[in-house]
Amino acid sequence: MKTIQLIIIILFLGFSAQIQAQNYSDEEIKTKQTAEKFFEYVGSKDPEKIASVISEKVDWYIFESKYMPWTGHRSKREDISELFKTLFTYFVEGSDKFEAQSFLLRGNEVAVFGFVERTVKKTGKHFKMPFAMHMTIKDQLISQFAMYEETLIIEKAFQ
Repeated sequence: MKTIQLIIIILFLGFSAQIQAQNYSDEEIKTKQTAEKFFEYVGSKDPEKIASVISEKVDWYIFESKYMPWTGHRSKREDISELFKTLFTYFVEGSDKFEAQSFLLRGNEVAVFGFVERTVKKTGKHFKMPFAMHMTIKDQLISQFAMYEETLIIEKAFQ
């Protein structure tokens, strides 16, 4: 019994020595705050506020689909506002969840992992899927954005 306790203590000490507190730079803290603000504004469905955290010139990309007119490349802040105005009209109000679950930070870049679920107005079909995003933040504005999602899942909900 004492041998088992000793092994457990040694393992615990070994693992705990590897666990360190995450120290973020000021830049990483600002990067995460900008990303969180973006998610807050998307959650409140306010296209103008969403656009307020986007750089005037942005490299924005969501894999293009003929079913989803908000997809594709965008390059201007006002394009992003219009994108979200369009996106919000396609789904049943109150049926959606858009949750960022984890953030990986490196300097002014952030990768975000989470899930989204919505119901398509036209078909009444509901979908839920994971997503990943990569954002680059400059001067507390999103200057690059790429969304990685299961486009096929969304397309099936539109059919």
